[in-house]
Amino acid sequence: MLRFRRGMLPSPEVLQYTGGDNDRGGVISVVRNLASTGHFRCVLGVNPGCVQHREPALEVLELPRIAGEEISPLTFWRARVVALVVQTWLQAGSNRVYHGHSRAGLLVGLWLHWLGERRAVVSVHCYGRHRWFYRWAADRLGSRLYWLSPAMKKYYSAGDPNWTHCMPECVPPVVSAGLSRTRVSDLIRLGGIGALVRWKNWQLVLDALALLPAEIRQRFRFRHIGTDDGSADSLALATELRTRSETAGLRGIVEWHGQQASPEFFLSETDCLVVASNNEPFSVAMLEALRAGVPVLAADSGGAQDIVRPGSNGWLFRTGDAAGLARQLELLVNSDALDSLRVGQTDLRQFDATIVAERWAKIYFDLGAV
Repeated sequence: MLRFRRGMLPSPEVLQYTGGDNDRGGVISVVRNLASTGHFRCVLGVNPGCVQHREPALEVLELPRIAGEEISPLTFWRARVVALVVQTWLQAGSNRVYHGHSRAGLLVGLWLHWLGERRAVVSVHCYGRHRWFYRWAADRLGSRLYWLSPAMKKYYSAGDPNWTHCMPECVPPVVSAGLSRTRVSDLIRLGGIGALVRWKNWQLVLDALALLPAEIRQRFRFRHIGTDDGSADSLALATELRTRSETAGLRGIVEWHGQQASPEFFLSETDCLVVASNNEPFSVAMLEALRAGVPVLAADSGGAQDIVRPGSNGWLFRTGDAAGLARQLELLVNSDALDSLRVGQTDLRQFDATIVAERWAKIYFDLGAV
């Protein structure tokens, strides 16, 4: 095991770059979890004026503004401007490393590669439409580009779908054993965690609930935490979802609770977490739920394929299939699936922030951070 702070190796200082305007989202949760381990110093690379909503605030470095989650000719050339500033930052300390996490982060990483900077690494956190571009980037960055999971490698046709050259997202270290979940009544409390954006497919959950027979539907409560991302489309979707929730058949069953500082209390009152996204990259909420002993009901695409084992720690339904989700929900009512299932912690060890941070620390050191 590498020892940085108290041993002979210097502690890396890592620019965790997103090019974002705020600290919401699963990627920032991962950065926070890594920073909490103390294996290296984390500096969050953001756009000017970035707003932090979580406490404690992360140390930030403001860089030239860019569309953090966009790949286009404009962002490609804008990424060069960012890369030149990052290059100056890297050259100011031999222990400094660049780690790109967003689409813009990938572009900046490519420019740093062309500028001859070795101390740069990239994580792919998305299922992009232009798969060829990610394969092209992987060919150029080689061992300095990491996928989240085997399912992502398969999606991009980036080699054998195994854990080789994959670095997963993570959650804080497990403090206690998994909880045995018991329902407090005849209700089944479903949970949803995440931004109110269309690709998260929250509408699918409402469609599935509406398809259930009335007497079964009344056995469920679906509660969601999270908020819009500030865009016009996200704001419109938030209104649509709340309006739909007040229609006949769903009134009193669906609740939208907005942003929460922590999911821990929410999960303590949840019997099953629903992940309805199409190609959810690697849901941090899914990992947090499993750590809390809460089973996961997820679409059979994205990172859930590598984590959810039907009948063991949750269930899968066909992506985008409201009727399929409804059938799985009905099964929870008409069987002892929830009561008999016990979510253990053994399989979560590789997603422990301490383990993941130790692996990243070695990668940073091997890049030349001394």
